[in-house]
Amino acid sequence: MAINTLDRKTALILIDLQKGIVALPLVHSAQEIVARSCALARAFRRFRLPVVLVNVAGSAPGRTEQMSSRQRPADWTDLVPELEAQA
Repeated sequence: MAINTLDRKTALILIDLQKGIVALPLVHSAQEIVARSCALARAFRRFRLPVVLVNVAGSAPGRTEQMSSRQRPADWTDLVPELEAQA
């Protein structure tokens, strides 16, 4: 079912579109995910609907299979610039 009308209380929440995550091998194309997310963000902003960008710098306690924060590049948690983060 296509959605062609959004409630005025709708917000777009984009999670983990940060440089370190999109650089990892993902199941789906990171470039396509970022492109679609950017298109959605532009559409929401055009209609003055909120866009919330979330990035995570920490890790889940007890997880051992992920790289330590010492191995991550300095810009790991920076959001991809294509999102055009706004205040």
